[in-house]
Amino acid sequence: MKKLTFLAVTLTVAALAFSACSLTAVGGGQEITVTARETDDGMSFEPAVITVEAGDEVTFVIKNAGTVDHEFESIAEGEAGIEEIIIPPGRSRRVNWTAPDEPGSFPVYCDLPGHRAAGMELTLEVTPRDDAE
Repeated sequence: MKKLTFLAVTLTVAALAFSACSLTAVGGGQEITVTARETDDGMSFEPAVITVEAGDEVTFVIKNAGTVDHEFESIAEGEAGIEEIIIPPGRSRRVNWTAPDEPGSFPVYCDLPGHRAAGMELTLEVTPRDDAE
C-alpha cells in the first residue's frame, strides 16, 4: 500500500509540475532569433531583414551578444506594433507578436541614445498571405 501511495503522490507532483510548465510556455507560432551586438563598425541586429506573412504569429527571441543594454521595438504610429523591451548584456528576451493583416515594411530598432544611428535597426517585411498552403 505504501508503494501505491508513493506512486500516486509522485504522479500527482509530476502532473502538477508539467501543468505549471504550460502556464509559462510562450506561444506565438514560428520562433525567430535576433542577435543584438556591437562591432568595430557600429551596432546591429542580425538578421538585417525578417520576412513573415500577414497574420503570422511570431515569437522573437532577442539575444544580446553585446556589452551594453539594447532595446527591441517598433511602436510608433505606422510601425509594427512591437512594444519596447530592454535586453541586458548576455541575456535574451522573448517577444510574442502577430503580423498585421496588411503587407508592409516596418523598422525594428534600438531606441537607446545613439544606437539606431549606429546601425541598430532591422527591416520587418510583411508579405501577403500565401493561401495556397
